Order: sequence, then C-alpha cells, then structure tokens
Amino acid sequence: MKKKILLLLLLAAACKPEIKPGGDFFGTIAEESIASGWEQDARISVFDGNSGNSEYIYEGEASARSGKFTAKKLNSDGITLPGRYGVYPYMSSTIVTNSGLMYVELPQVQEGAPGKPGRGSAVMVASSSDNNLEFKDICGALVLRFTGGEETISRVTISGLGNEVLTGKGTVSIDADGNPSPKFTSGGSTVSFKCTNIVEIGAGKEIWFMMPPVTFSNGLSVKVENGYGKECELSISTPVSVARGEIKHITAGEVKYSSPDKATVGEPLPLWQEGWLDIHSINGGRGESFYYIFPDGTTMLVDAAGGNDFEIEGPDGSGIFSRPSQQYSSGNVIVRYLGRFAPEIAGGKIDYMMISHYHSDHMGGYTSGFAKYGWRVVDRNGTITPAINLDAGGFLLNGLPEVGMSCPIVKLIDRGDWDNRASSAWESGKGRRQNYYNFIDWTTRVNGTVREKLAIGHTDQIVLKHDAASYPKFTVRGIAAGGDVWTGSGTNVNTTYVPSAADCLANLSTYDINENIFSCVFTLSYGKFDWFAGGDIQYNDYTKYSWKDIEKPISKVVSKVEAMKANHHCTNNTNSTALVSALKPDNLIVGVWTQNHPTEATLKRFFTASPDLRVFTTNMSENLKTTLKYAGYYPSRFDATGGHIVLRVQPGGDSYWIYVLDDSDFEYRVASIHGPFECK
Repeated sequence: MKKKILLLLLLAAACKPEIKPGGDFFGTIAEESIASGWEQDARISVFDGNSGNSEYIYEGEASARSGKFTAKKLNSDGITLPGRYGVYPYMSSTIVTNSGLMYVELPQVQEGAPGKPGRGSAVMVASSSDNNLEFKDICGALVLRFTGGEETISRVTISGLGNEVLTGKGTVSIDADGNPSPKFTSGGSTVSFKCTNIVEIGAGKEIWFMMPPVTFSNGLSVKVENGYGKECELSISTPVSVARGEIKHITAGEVKYSSPDKATVGEPLPLWQEGWLDIHSINGGRGESFYYIFPDGTTMLVDAAGGNDFEIEGPDGSGIFSRPSQQYSSGNVIVRYLGRFAPEIAGGKIDYMMISHYHSDHMGGYTSGFAKYGWRVVDRNGTITPAINLDAGGFLLNGLPEVGMSCPIVKLIDRGDWDNRASSAWESGKGRRQNYYNFIDWTTRVNGTVREKLAIGHTDQIVLKHDAASYPKFTVRGIAAGGDVWTGSGTNVNTTYVPSAADCLANLSTYDINENIFSCVFTLSYGKFDWFAGGDIQYNDYTKYSWKDIEKPISKVVSKVEAMKANHHCTNNTNSTALVSALKPDNLIVGVWTQNHPTEATLKRFFTASPDLRVFTTNMSENLKTTLKYAGYYPSRFDATGGHIVLRVQPGGDSYWIYVLDDSDFEYRVASIHGPFECK
C-alpha cells in the first residue's frame, strides 16, 4: 500500500513542470471552482515573497485547468510576505499586506458571451509556500434565464432592492487550507453583463453574474437592453442568496420591450428603438444642440451649445436662464443627455459631429475670463491645467471640446476652414478659432477623428453605418456650406454665389459678412418624412450685397417638409418669405437662448406660409411673451415655450410624434405629447 501511494505521488509530481523558485508559476484552478478553464493569455497578479504585484501571463492551452504562467512585468517593492499569493485576473490595484490580507476589486461591468462567466469576472485567489498556486473562487454565480421568443439581449443589469454591495473593492483572507473568506462592505450596488455580440433570447442564453457572497433579502431588479434602445424592467420579489463557489440558476421572466411611442406624461421618455428616427433639441439655455438617432442606431450631433452666460433680463442680458441651472455647463448638459438617450450600438461615440458655423452658441464660447463661468482648461494632451496656453495646443472645455472629450467623435463635419471665406468673426473670434483647431488636433491624435467639409449635393457623406440595407428610403443631403449652394442637379454646386475666399479676406471690414450665411444646411428624409436644418442662415443686408441673402438660392432647391429647425433662432433677419413658402413646415422647433427669439415678423412669415403651423420653443423670456401677446401671437397657444423637444418618427416614416420633456432636472420626464402627425 505504501509503495502504491509513493508511486501516485511520483506520478503527480511528474505531471507538473519543474519550476525554479522566483521564476515561472504553475497555476491550477481548483476542482470545485466555477471557472471551466484558463482563457488564452489569461493574466494573474503574483506576490512572490518580497516582491510586489507582478503580472504573469498564461502559456498553456486554452480551457485547460492547469498550466504555466511566465512573468510579463515584475514589480519589486520590498514588502515581506509570509508566502506566495496569486489573484486572477491581474489588476494593478491588487494589494497583499505583510499579514497576507488581500485587497481585490470586482468590476461593475462584466463582458463576454452568454452561457459562462465574462472574461476576468470569476475572481479567484491562491496562496502557497512554493510556485504551485491553486486558485479558488471568492465569488458565486447568479445565472439568469429569460423567456421572450426571438427578442434580443445586449446588456443585463441587476441591483439588489436592499442596496446590497455587488462590486468595488474588498478584502480576502485565506485560511490554512487555502480557502478564501471575502468581505465587501462598501461599493457599487449594481452590476452589468455586456454581451460581446447581441444575441437572441433562448435555450442556452443564460447570463452569468459573478458576485461576492450575498443575500438579496428584498429580492432584486433586472433591466434588460437589446442594444437598439429597447429596455425591459423585471423584478424578483423573493429573497435570493448566493454563496461563494455556488452556481444559482433563476428564471427572471419574460422580456417584453415597450414601444417608444408609449410615452406617459410625468414619466421618463422611453428610449429610441431600432427602425425609429429621433431628433432631439437639447435645451441647456446657451444655444442650439440637436441630437439625431437614425433608424439603425447611427448617431449625429449638430452643434454643441456654449454661449457665454449672461442670465439677466434687460438690454444687457439674455433673459434666458441655463437649464437645469447655472451649476451645469451646457456641454455637461449635452453629455448627460447623450448618456441617457444614446443607443447601446453607438458604443459611447458620436458617429457624426456637425458644427453648423463658428459662433459660440453653436460650438462653445472662448474667453480669457473662463474662470468666471467655471469652465476648465486642458493642455494639448487633455490634462487639466490651471492656465490656458493656446500657442502650446491647450484648449478651453466649453461646448464642443467638453462634449468631445467625453464622447469620442468619429467624423467631424463643418463649413470648411475659417479663412475659406472669412466672416467678420474671423478677427474677433481668433481665440475661439484657435481653441477649435487645438481641440481638433487633440481628438485627431487621441480618437482618430476625421474632419471633413459638408459635401454639398451629396447623400453619401452622412450615411447609415450599421444597417443601411434595411432603410433604403433614408437620406441626408448637404444643401449649403461656407457660401456654396447645391444647384438641385446631381452633386453640382454653385461656388460663385458668394465672393471668393481671397475676396472675402481682403474685404473683411467692407463686406462685414456675418458668419451665419456660411452655415451648414442639410435636409433629411425617411420615407414620407422630410426635415430641414439650416443652422443660422439669414438674408439681412442683401440690398447692399445681394449675395448676403443665402436663403434665396437655397429656397430654389428645397420643397415642403413635415418639420424644421427654425433658422437663426427665428430672429427678424432670417426665414425669408421665399424659403418658408418653399418649405411650408407643419411643425417648427425653435432653439431659443436670448430674449428676442422668436420675433413677431418672422412668425408672421411662417404662419402665412403654413396657417396650421405648430410652434415649439425651447425657452421664452417673460418680456417676449408680453410682446408677442400684444402682436397677436399668443405664446399660450404655442405647443411649448420651454423644455427639451423630441421629434420621433415611426419606422417607415409615415407618421411622427413630438414630445416636450421637463428640463428642470436630468430625469427627462414627459411634459406633453403631441401627435401623431401624418406625413404627406
């Protein structure tokens, strides 16, 4: 019998490679552990005697439960440990004290394929007196199964109804037998599983959540997302316990996604869904920002408001106040809004960012007195710094730069370089111009952003990026930019309507060109639905220089639309009779940020062209309400005089709704519902 035992020991030793102390390590997943085997290139943290957190990489076969780990990055910090320790996965934040207490971290987002734990989420620890480490679980697995036919899942998030700790930093002690005892007393109360690819609900599509030992005494809530804006809220009301090393299976219920047109006053607006078209007018009170979600989830942000803050009534103020309050910059308001409504498929990025023209209420202001407004500045590497240095590539975080640093931009579209037909803002806006170029340099280096001028006449520049084949009747066409205008034929462009770039630059003071006439202009069509967006185009001073009426040639190449964004905030010098008579909108959205938006003369032109016009404004000053009332345009008859405005087109483009959202906080509750409107 003794000979047999000795032979077994010799055979077991022969199965492991000879590893010299302080060199390679041999890692084994304990038989009872949840993990089925080592992943290819798995990484572990190793604490070897008197060394710190060193990174080791797996060299064995994928899915094997045992194999060799070799050093990738050694770290010596002089600490004396009672033995050798290992933590899977490798994390730079992992610590082992000289008493052997381990500090580890559980991620808030676990990512992988359904049916098994996400990569790196099955946290394991090991201790040994030699270089052979046996890893044991510190977590248990809560496995959710759903019903729901052919519905899809991209992400599932769970949270305990008793605010149980599920993620964050905690400690692990290991007893003499190598069994870990984890303790997590503070951290996150939600944990998400993100599917590597969107999958259909069905047999085998179980979602595995790895979590510390926990008891959900009040049950838990489950949010299911499909990646195209659909959400479903489920709940499990009975207590659920998950022990270390345990696999607990639960059927969470049937996934039924609500339709985006099923909005309720007083409740948050349902998210966009695949096949729908969303146009959001985001109201921060400091200018215009329109966020588009195309039918396949492609996204576009047109303008990033950031006008200077002068929130007082009277001739020296705007009469309009920041929303929800001056505590938040308009860039921050935009970032928060996108964080709520951006589809999962966007991946946190903005596919197309269009700056209509170079005014602060559309791209963000610049001032050396930035501290007055609480704006921050960064150096050319994006690091916060107390003082701005434009010459060294630094830039101010307001409007576009503030948005772009939080939401990476794939393609940036504008009207062309500032000196390509310079406007009167060319001299006065030098700081803003350099700030813009410095931000472009940063986002190009860091995010690979591509910058282009709006392609006039083209429908192949702004396109669906995810599933264009399913939506052949969706197009975005460039109409005008930088003074050039589409002729209405193919992709032919009239480049001589406005004087040349050299002529404009040579006659800056004589021509006194307002930057507005160089705005990017485009139309969008989805089935029967048509939309017009003209930035701040205008027509004033055309009696002196006829080409200053940029709306005239545009009016000849456009036709009736269901809805439009009012040009230049609906002031006196814009939305000419010729243009609004061609467009004849049924609904008008006005981005308001000063007390003279909109004006009675411009409203008269609109109502003459479209007697049944419905008007939605993001703001309106009290003084203007009185003025319009005496002129016969009763603001009380407008559909909205404040809030975020959301136009939502049903799949196919036959009808649409308009929702007004409360802008007093970040809950985005529906204040009023308008429609459905039939497309013509």
